[in-house]
Amino acid sequence: MYTSRENAERAYVAYLAQEDDDETKETTDAKGLLADEQNFGETFSQKEETYNDYPEAATNNAKRALKYKEENGSSCGTPVGWTRARQLANRERISRDTIARMASFKRHQQNKDVPYDEGCGGIMWDAWGGDAGIEWAIRKLDQIDNKKSMIYVYKNQSLEVKDVDAKQGIVSGYFSAFGMVDSDGDIMMPGAFKRSIQDWGPDAKGRIKHLLNHDPSKPLGKIMELKEDNYGLFYRSQVGKHQLGQDFVKMVESGLISEHSIGFRTLREQKNDSANEIHEVMLFEGSSLTAWGANEHTPMLGIKSIKNIDEIKEQIRNFEKFIRNSDVTDETIELCLIKVRQLAQAVEQMSSTKATVEEPKQQKGEERVDVSSLISIINKI
Repeated sequence: MYTSRENAERAYVAYLAQEDDDETKETTDAKGLLADEQNFGETFSQKEETYNDYPEAATNNAKRALKYKEENGSSCGTPVGWTRARQLANRERISRDTIARMASFKRHQQNKDVPYDEGCGGIMWDAWGGDAGIEWAIRKLDQIDNKKSMIYVYKNQSLEVKDVDAKQGIVSGYFSAFGMVDSDGDIMMPGAFKRSIQDWGPDAKGRIKHLLNHDPSKPLGKIMELKEDNYGLFYRSQVGKHQLGQDFVKMVESGLISEHSIGFRTLREQKNDSANEIHEVMLFEGSSLTAWGANEHTPMLGIKSIKNIDEIKEQIRNFEKFIRNSDVTDETIELCLIKVRQLAQAVEQMSSTKATVEEPKQQKGEERVDVSSLISIINKI
């Protein structure tokens, strides 16, 4: 049983394309196998992304094997193996399933050094791309699957909550802003969210969610208004009366929510010399962020808008005050601690990069923060 026709076709193509464990055997139904693989492969390739960024060395290895077979003849391999060689030699685009079969061919590497005229190991190894092709396939498969393991991608921006009515539990702000080039070189363009709002927005199916930190198990409230304006993607949400919602309102009132993010899938984009313009997306959710994500580059997004270390120190003071005095849940406290530790780490990094720069004179009455002592205090909370 399959969840979709596409999945069924994928399984059938994989079944048809399975090579024999012993690459020296001929397939009895070679012509029928190739015809079926081509027909179903063509149907499926129209729906799946394909790739041809394999190394030139893989192409040359396949060409070498094909040339030997043409000039000397060879009974080695299966039709699938020689089809693969022709694909690589012609630098055709290949699917994820084909790449997976290339990667799995690594099990034959113990025979790769067999001379062409003494056996099948060497010639079939090269037909499948040789060392360069097989190693590329292993890396590429991991890259593709890691990318596909995420339902959607995130884009973070330093956008604070615009307004909050604590009594009514209503917050408003921006999930995304137009015209800002991010660290990936992407820029969200006006109109990118139009179709999602029409199809999934609060006036349609109401399927776009307001979450905390992109966590589906942590909904903050119901989006009442979602629209594009000249600045970006504006939202207005009715925060839930559950404990997480109430904690969120308290954090907003304390000025601790300084970043927002969107979870989406790109539908239409256009690259130019300066950036990659994203013109249409499928929007799944907007998130308010209490802490930076696990991606090692993400903290830099939050620091971009901070002009000096003192601004980060002020954020740390605000979080420390909130942690000590608030009656929020332990889970929310832990989220705040994560944020504080990341901010403290940012201070350390920025301090080390500016160690040779003369510090400005301290103003009378200005509080001076010892970063190392502050971090020690935080770690003991």
